[in-house]
Amino acid sequence: LEVSLKAAASELDHGLLNEHPGLETPSLEAICAWFVDRLSPEFPGLSKITVLRPTIGERCELTL
Repeated sequence: LEVSLKAAASELDHGLLNEHPGLETPSLEAICAWFVDRLSPEFPGLSKITVLRPTIGERCELTL
């Protein structure tokens, strides 16, 4: 899972989030959904995605 998660995250690194399909409005909720789209084919038992933004105390959790 860690390798797949890092690979998905690297797609977003050093770029504008709103330039990625599905992230035209890059809210934490949209980022959660984006990770679900990327990871669920490889992990069919995926049941929850959590995205944290600890510097400002934000958190989004998407339960599938």
